[in-house]
Amino acid sequence: MPGPIDRTATAPEIARANAQAPEADNAHATVRWNLRRNIAMKPRVFMLHIGAAAGISCAIGVGFCIAGYPLVLAFCACQALALLAAMVHYAVHALDGEQLVLTGNALEVRCTRGFRSHTVRLDPCWTRLECTAGAEPPTLCSGRTRVPVAVYLAEPQRRRFAAEFGRMLAGARMPGTVDRTPGTADCTS
Repeated sequence: MPGPIDRTATAPEIARANAQAPEADNAHATVRWNLRRNIAMKPRVFMLHIGAAAGISCAIGVGFCIAGYPLVLAFCACQALALLAAMVHYAVHALDGEQLVLTGNALEVRCTRGFRSHTVRLDPCWTRLECTAGAEPPTLCSGRTRVPVAVYLAEPQRRRFAAEFGRMLAGARMPGTVDRTPGTADCTS
């Protein structure tokens, strides 16, 4: 049975939606999914690459300034500032994603987007997972509440997550009931 996601795991393991396995004798076991962005580089390596690109650009600008073209240095400085802005934006959104916690009587979804984070608590008996045929991410729906999940997963990983989550959600409902809602966890189309 899969274990919790380890922060030191490889990129494919992080991108995959791992569920913390419930115990067989516990009817209200907690199942947790951490759906995070797939970060390919370590932060130090990323900053080193951005710094090198900005440094080379500014060195070229200084060379042109010495040759008598100071306007080139100004454009190279603007390029370095743009790279700095892109690096800050990337760093702010590096931990974006969702964390879903399903217990027997509650579903808690914590969404993180940059500095903003919000938590939604849903009743699993009244919650369904809607999947569209397009590139849109699956959406948890409960009444008027709609929460997109698996936003940063690739399409095959979304399908795998939707199938697993649908099974767990159906198991959290009352025993013996079958969810016949169209699009509940069918992301194969």
